[in-house]
Amino acid sequence: MKREPAMNHETELISSFVVPEKRARYLELLAKPKRRREILDRLNHCFDIMPQFATTSNWRLASELERLLRAKGAGDIAHVIADNSELDGLDLPLFEALDGVLSHQFGSVVSCIPGRLAFYKKEAPGDAFILERKS
Repeated sequence: MKREPAMNHETELISSFVVPEKRARYLELLAKPKRRREILDRLNHCFDIMPQFATTSNWRLASELERLLRAKGAGDIAHVIADNSELDGLDLPLFEALDGVLSHQFGSVVSCIPGRLAFYKKEAPGDAFILERKS
């Protein structure tokens, strides 16, 4: 689908879920194609998320995860940030985005509602989280 970064999703995701002291750096690096790689690599191990907005997710099937995220308000299209060049920066149908990140071992974020709802998984066999802000 779309290849260029959807800065609204990315800006809102970082502003809502990344610890305040890291936000400016994340936003700066994500916006620069030559430096974006540095942030994408951090997805594998430490995305600097605020723990109060993260719930551990045991979902490993895209269909189950899609149902959960839709129940929380996710729409048809999601934005992917991934340490996988095939998926990074794409806006995809929600199931396709989830299936893509779950089938790769690399760290990834699927932004469902900018700044409000996302799915983040670390590099395999790392943890996965639902990121959610209700307000």
